[in-house]
Amino acid sequence: MDAGEFLHIFVPLFAVIDPFASLPLYISFTSGLSEREKRRIVRDASLTAVLLLLFFQFTGMYILDFFGISIAALMIAGGVLMLLVGIEMVREGDKPRSTRKKEKIREETGDIAIVPLGTPMLAGPGAISLAIILMGKYGSSPLGALAVAASIIAVIGITALFFLGGNYISRIMGEKGARAFTRVMGLLVTAFAIQYILDGISLYFGL
Repeated sequence: MDAGEFLHIFVPLFAVIDPFASLPLYISFTSGLSEREKRRIVRDASLTAVLLLLFFQFTGMYILDFFGISIAALMIAGGVLMLLVGIEMVREGDKPRSTRKKEKIREETGDIAIVPLGTPMLAGPGAISLAIILMGKYGSSPLGALAVAASIIAVIGITALFFLGGNYISRIMGEKGARAFTRVMGLLVTAFAIQYILDGISLYFGL
């Protein structure tokens, strides 16, 4: 697998997980906490997201087979889901799930590291569907499966670094800058979503 194929795996994952959209929510949730507590939250959220995405990467196809769902159907369903997320990112400059007030989520979940930061913010339905889709496309060889896993770990690792340097990055980008970048990511997510829908239709009809 060359660098171009690796980027075909890495870029969609980066666009769907989108650290720039997650960063403001993380800063909001962790305001007033100590640096030690923030590092613990980043660690637990990252570990949750990586384990969840890797789990579905390697078991997703078996789950689909058990329920009689084809990879073409998943590509179409995942593409539609990603399309909705992408449109919302372009419209609002934020992730749809980040609009709820932090106090309400804290009351409902207690520790925010696993829910909502680990999932659904990082390892959400779109990212989970994409991990399975990418495994279906590239995972036929050990090198391809390794590339998908490495991309998952790399994207979550980059997101963790964004979180740890959140205040510094936020001051540089500003709220408008983060929203503008998220809209660009939303456009990419929308384009990837449509491509996956088209690929799923082509696969289903054998075109």
